[in-house]
Amino acid sequence: PFMGTKPEDLKEDLTLPPQLHHIDFDESGLVKEFGFYTVDRRQGNTGGLGGAFGYFYGVGKPLPIPECKPYKPSLRFRMLNLL
Repeated sequence: PFMGTKPEDLKEDLTLPPQLHHIDFDESGLVKEFGFYTVDRRQGNTGGLGGAFGYFYGVGKPLPIPECKPYKPSLRFRMLNLL
């Protein structure tokens, strides 16, 4: 079990949204940053979260920080979209 959850305890298989990996290099050609972005957060069953955050959310054990919660547009942003 991982964080108290066994894979067979899940109601359905985890499906992460598509992700795009990137590598940034410095002037001398050394790797400066390796990361990824979630491309379409509407896909999958992890609340639009990818990587480890998506896994934790998908198994029902999200980390207790705002970045580990599914995206929810603010009321102001939703009102702007109505225009």
